[in-house]
Amino acid sequence: MKGLLSVLACALAVLLGSESLSEAQTKKREPPVGRSDKKSKVVAVNTNDLEEFPVESGAMKFIASSEDTNGAFAVVERTQQPCYKTTWHRHDNFEESFYVLEGVWTVQIAEKVHEFPAGSYVLIPRGTPHGQGNFTPKSVRLLEMVAPGGFERFHKDRVELFKTKGSNKAELERGLEALRRKYIQVIDYTWDIPKECRE
Repeated sequence: MKGLLSVLACALAVLLGSESLSEAQTKKREPPVGRSDKKSKVVAVNTNDLEEFPVESGAMKFIASSEDTNGAFAVVERTQQPCYKTTWHRHDNFEESFYVLEGVWTVQIAEKVHEFPAGSYVLIPRGTPHGQGNFTPKSVRLLEMVAPGGFERFHKDRVELFKTKGSNKAELERGLEALRRKYIQVIDYTWDIPKECRE
């Protein structure tokens, strides 16, 4: 009799457990904060066909926006002119990663300077002080991915700024400074990278 009761108890537990599992599988889940329940869009593009937008550092192509990915990430192709370098900065709200397509790209992360040739990948976790640039006589082309998305708006605003103020260096710099204050946590405007631009 004890054996039969044990079997019935196990069967009941399995039935009740599967009922809960079934309810959990059909219950609609709430999307994470900051996201909707919409799916990401399919993004399948030949980046050679995308419009290239000039900016003060080179050019940008917008591959996948946060709107395309429901806020999960964004991808931008950047071309950096020779002798361009960023401020010493950090990003507190997203991870930033890069894949070098052409050229040699220099990044300083904390105290260490790295030179990354084509085929290199770099992940810079949120909150990590860094600076990057092109210290070679040739352009560098790379993919920038940010997660979650949203930072591509900084690049879109740079495109618009360059379009309207690109011919006036003082106005362009004032506009860039306003964008830096809005989107980036600047630590310093100069940083001691032990490299000079090799023109």
